[in-house]
Amino acid sequence: MTRRVVWISGASSGIGAALASSLPWPGAELIGVSRRRPAVGRHLRADLASRDGWADVTSSFDSVFAQRPDEAVFAHMAATPGPHARSTDADRDEYAAAVLLNGAAPLVLGAAFLGAAERHDVRAALVLCSSPAAARPMRGMSSYGSGKAAVEYWVGCVAAELENDPRRRVIAVVPHAVDTPMVREVMSVAPTTQPVAAVLADAAARGALATPESTAAAIWRAVETAPSGSIVPVGAVPD
Repeated sequence: MTRRVVWISGASSGIGAALASSLPWPGAELIGVSRRRPAVGRHLRADLASRDGWADVTSSFDSVFAQRPDEAVFAHMAATPGPHARSTDADRDEYAAAVLLNGAAPLVLGAAFLGAAERHDVRAALVLCSSPAAARPMRGMSSYGSGKAAVEYWVGCVAAELENDPRRRVIAVVPHAVDTPMVREVMSVAPTTQPVAAVLADAAARGALATPESTAAAIWRAVETAPSGSIVPVGAVPD
């Protein structure tokens, strides 16, 4: 039997929780990385807005890969849409934490995961979460959108570096209008602060938000089939 291990950050809520509850590989070992305990899998408590939290996760990569699993997946879904304020008005500590979580953590942890997989020669797929906000500036979304733009650039760079390594892949997924607690949080913000709040509220009123479960299914399909370097739209993708 193939021994698989799967790490999912943000596994206690939203798309991360839906991914954790719908692993397509029976018997795979699941490690949920989050501050709160996820509903399923082994819990690795970590605050990924802190470098201390990164160290705990990278240590987990090394210790698990030393046991030589056959295949591994790391789906990094943890993010925050806040602070909900103009960049110059936001609390400095909250803004710095958002920059670390949205922009730095995916890159640092992604590099650590792929590096550990390479050292131990484990077949591995890395999935990072982007956003439509990466493609266009949105008022009130500077820390979030710029972090997601960095994710997409990084995926392209690293896929090029892995061009001659068929055992390691990296992709990004771009969830569009998914009914998650994070999206509901944005919808609660005044549109004068974050205009996208009105767009999402209208989609919710029309029943046009995708479910976390359908989005998770699309992400798992991408893990199985998407070429390295792919940027894959999922969720309620516009026509």
